[in-house]
Amino acid sequence: MAVIVDFSRADRLQSQMLRELAGIIMDDLKDRPTVMITFTRTEISRDLKHAKIYFSVLGDDKQRDTGMEFLKRHAKVIRKALSSRMRIRYCPELYFKFDDSTGNVLRINELLDQIKKDEDND
Repeated sequence: MAVIVDFSRADRLQSQMLRELAGIIMDDLKDRPTVMITFTRTEISRDLKHAKIYFSVLGDDKQRDTGMEFLKRHAKVIRKALSSRMRIRYCPELYFKFDDSTGNVLRINELLDQIKKDEDND
């Protein structure tokens, strides 16, 4: 039984955009971020006019805010570079959002480790 998967243009652009973002930060910007920014996923609207770019940073809220400020400050340059790298007629408007799912995963792992230690002690 064959499974047919239909990928829309938005899905393909999301994958390509995610690959290009790190290269743009490292190669195209003169300014370097003071924190390590990792792009985790993208969501492009069906009309291809808006894109949510999710990112994470290692560290606390201060590092998160520093990363967000850096991305917002360079949003226009990043969008222009994306447009030329992806060779698309219209590059979506970029909205950067912090992805806190990695923090949730770390917290769950801590809780599981604590449960295991408690069971071992009993």
